[in-house]
Amino acid sequence: MVELKLWDHQKQIIERAVPMEQYAIFAEMGTGKTCTAIQILRLWCTAQKRVLRTLVLAPPVMRNAWKREFTAFSKLGEQVHVLAGAGKERVASFKKLAFCPQGNIPLEGIFVTNYESLAMPELFRLLKSWRPEVLILDESQRVKDFKAKRTKLAIEISDLARYKLILTGTPILNSAMDIWSQFRILDGGDTFDLNFYAFRAKYFYDKNAGMPSQKHFPDWKPRPGIDAEFNRMIYRKATRVLKSECLDLPPLVRQRIEVELSPEQARMYKDMRDDFVAYLGDKACVATIALTKGLRLQQIISGFWIDEDEERAHAFSKNPRLEALKELLGSIASTAKVIVWASFRHNYVDLARVATELGLPSVSLFGGMTDKARQDGIDSFQTDDKVRVMIANPAAGGVGVTLTAASYMIYYSRSFSLEHDLQSEARCHRGGSEVHDKITRIDIVAPETIDEVILGALERKENLATSILKIRELL
Repeated sequence: MVELKLWDHQKQIIERAVPMEQYAIFAEMGTGKTCTAIQILRLWCTAQKRVLRTLVLAPPVMRNAWKREFTAFSKLGEQVHVLAGAGKERVASFKKLAFCPQGNIPLEGIFVTNYESLAMPELFRLLKSWRPEVLILDESQRVKDFKAKRTKLAIEISDLARYKLILTGTPILNSAMDIWSQFRILDGGDTFDLNFYAFRAKYFYDKNAGMPSQKHFPDWKPRPGIDAEFNRMIYRKATRVLKSECLDLPPLVRQRIEVELSPEQARMYKDMRDDFVAYLGDKACVATIALTKGLRLQQIISGFWIDEDEERAHAFSKNPRLEALKELLGSIASTAKVIVWASFRHNYVDLARVATELGLPSVSLFGGMTDKARQDGIDSFQTDDKVRVMIANPAAGGVGVTLTAASYMIYYSRSFSLEHDLQSEARCHRGGSEVHDKITRIDIVAPETIDEVILGALERKENLATSILKIRELL
């Protein structure tokens, strides 16, 4: 266990949360919300003079990170068990560790698992039988959809617990209505009612209510003048923490490098774009189809295209974006460590090849890696001065990972997800990055393409994954 030095904002949250027993930590990535939650739990356990039965739900990549943080910042590490693997494996492990063999009596302990565990019927039944006393939801925006099965199951579990914490830097991603299910889990409806529709009727109105029924689609907006009350209700049991307000972080500098498409890319991009816009112009457009078309445009820009007949990816013979990346790495990586973010698996091989050609040792972080391989790569990047480049996927490496050895981020390809963008940016612009004078984010952009549309939306904190139809007029 390392010597623990808490920031002032962490001390203030702990002081508020411990006596309240139900609290929301809405803290931006890198401000120490996991450590704060562990200290709150430690004090709850101290008050009860025992280890409380605790269930932590987190994204898959965060499970082992919680185990490490418990070990580093408390004496509870030996009581922490990570549930992973296949459903049968999790059930067997939980039965063995959570219940006394004689009489099936629940045992003390802290279990960390991912939200998907709730959908495993036998494990869910055992979790309910174990009756957790503490429920902690990490990245609680994962249960923002009140209709989703995981949300309903999380609510069912939460009603069994006395102590509850929800943690996220982005409690509201798409709509202020996202907050209802998170608070329903937190306090059983005390803040925003047990019923979602009652909550919506009180705080929102349908802007399109006057449309003819055959053309009507709801557009829910906050009621005028409701902001003050809405915020007052939220922050009775929550604290908002912004990096800019609580940490002495180096400045985040944004740069944009414009790279034209090759003639071959430009021709294929135009054909796909015209097809994409045709879909968007169809009133019966299915958003998932439109989103797929948008992803195809992004793939072409990044240097490959998908042959849907052969179900294969093909690289373009000339890829100016890759050449630009080579120049950037050649000028940066000799004096600084760099994370290259790429959203498509087909990019990884090209990026690794470029690093090899430049004589720059690199490591990777993407979906499908074992926990050990992931951690070995992270440790190498953080501690080995020879390893200059991290090639990472924002979805796989954007949560629960500290990459503060890097002072540069290059976004080679990106998705529509605001959450992935914010999370990935926070991997090196967080507590611990004070060792750098500045953190530089470089976005490689193809001008007058969907690249500009997506990057502009992300900079405005819009999530185009849920509003893809907005971009039709911009293409």
